[in-house]
Amino acid sequence: MTATQKTTKFQKISDKIKAAKTIAIFSHINHDPDGLGSMFGLGHFLERQGKKVDYFLDSKITSSDARFFETDKIKNEIISENYDLLIMVDNSTAARLGKYCSAFKNHPNTMRLDHHPGIFNDAKLELTLPYTSACEVILEFIEFMGKKPDKTEAKILYGGLLTDSAAFTIDSVNADTFKNAIKLIECGADTVEANNVLLKSQSLSMFKLQGRMIEKLEICDDIIISSLNARDFKQAGMDNYTTEGLSNKLLSIDGVNISCLIKQQEPHTFSCSFRCRQGYDVSKIAAHFGGGGHVQAAACRNLKGSEKQVKQLVLKAIRELK
Repeated sequence: MTATQKTTKFQKISDKIKAAKTIAIFSHINHDPDGLGSMFGLGHFLERQGKKVDYFLDSKITSSDARFFETDKIKNEIISENYDLLIMVDNSTAARLGKYCSAFKNHPNTMRLDHHPGIFNDAKLELTLPYTSACEVILEFIEFMGKKPDKTEAKILYGGLLTDSAAFTIDSVNADTFKNAIKLIECGADTVEANNVLLKSQSLSMFKLQGRMIEKLEICDDIIISSLNARDFKQAGMDNYTTEGLSNKLLSIDGVNISCLIKQQEPHTFSCSFRCRQGYDVSKIAAHFGGGGHVQAAACRNLKGSEKQVKQLVLKAIRELK
């Protein structure tokens, strides 16, 4: 996308938002801090511009999310005709909105702001910028509007940038990533709070779940794969199926180039989170199963079969496509 094309797209987005009085913002199922950060960061900014904003997320909130983001603002039911504009962030397709998919797809005025590569057509107006995080897309939009994030927005957006960059360690991190982090820090982002809450704190249940993931891991050459089923979550004392970045931990093992964490969604249905080191591309593995994402971090859902069958299926695909 050229600079002129980007400016034109931002202007269309600005015009749509200015014309709307009531706005609903959505992020994806199996949420992460970047999804929450881009949703709440954009929403808080729009509220400052006098808009009525509501937030929707079909996903259970973790304790660290609740400490860092204003998750009590999330609503559970939507009457889509009550909103002039629907926006999804950090999300490639409406299918990943969960129970809000049909409301989004059937609304006449929709928008998507994202950083995931690919061509998608679930929104009437779409913008994807190749940043490390969706929060940086929101930051650039705020700047396009001639504004700066306030302290709350800076905190929220920095949290998403920090986590989606894996603390500035993944290969998509570049000079722009650090420049955007500096901008947010200068606007009041608290780096210590973001580090402590989003990176350094973990519930006892998640610690137990991590132990179960390690017990079940298998290493095949430079591929590591593990799985978690409903019983694993129950034994860990968790009432939801979130994994809070456990996929990243698998890739930290020496000699591993590609990792996969398989997670049960419901009986005989599983999702997969893929990670890889530089020189590999897990987005094409996820795409093989109808998913998507980034070169180094991607995912897919709704793989059918037993836990063992799905693990064998995924391992075969990784070997063929890596």
